[in-house]
Amino acid sequence: MGLVVVLDDELDACRLMQRVISGMGHEVHAFTDHHEALEWVLHFKPDLAVIDVKLRETNGLKVLKSIQQMPFSTKVIMITGCPSEETFEEAMRIGVEDYLSKPLEIADLEELVSRALVKSQAGG
Repeated sequence: MGLVVVLDDELDACRLMQRVISGMGHEVHAFTDHHEALEWVLHFKPDLAVIDVKLRETNGLKVLKSIQQMPFSTKVIMITGCPSEETFEEAMRIGVEDYLSKPLEIADLEELVSRALVKSQAGG
């Protein structure tokens, strides 16, 4: 079982991802506020973060950078409703594990989460 944080400014999207990922047997904490999410990440050191690119007060790439600077390893999957090559390339350059477009396909989300958590638990 992995520890997962979800960050999306849309409450319904948070609830959907939380339901899907917890249904896979993982412990999931969802946030709509990036400050609260980052504080939680720093304290609990999750295995995986699923972060929306477009947030209310910032963007997911800035949150990704903050997580990458923490003194532990958390895999990150970025999601977006407005995919662009530029955002994709920036996310990959920063070190995102995977990138998924909305509307989310549940099977795709499950596959990416499983793959990221296997890598995390293998230490890679």
